[in-house]
Amino acid sequence: MAIHFPFKRSHGVTLVTAVLAVSLVGCGGAPKPEAQLSAAETALHGAQSKEASQYAPVPMDRAKQKLAKAQEAMQREEYDTARRLASEAQADAELAQALTDQAQADRAVSELESSIQALRNEIDRAANR
Repeated sequence: MAIHFPFKRSHGVTLVTAVLAVSLVGCGGAPKPEAQLSAAETALHGAQSKEASQYAPVPMDRAKQKLAKAQEAMQREEYDTARRLASEAQADAELAQALTDQAQADRAVSELESSIQALRNEIDRAANR
């Protein structure tokens, strides 16, 4: 005994097609990585404001190049590539900023040590008078 459905076979194909179409629209591909691009740009600007190009030129150059490539990928609607490159650009910019902070802190420590040594010399001279 066969089971009969209350619709014709062509209706079943239409229903399956509609379900597939809705499923594909629901997936819609990867969303635009606008937040990642914005975060990378912010990190790059932050590093530039701390003079990272002077203290960490290699990671700064990498960050700039990767951000430019991410923006190009975004134009081509290659969102996964753009997202990856933007994340890498952000990481490079943050590394450049950290290296810059470290270099500036080292310089400040060195200057402080020089000041301390100069004060010790003054104290020694005053004590020997």
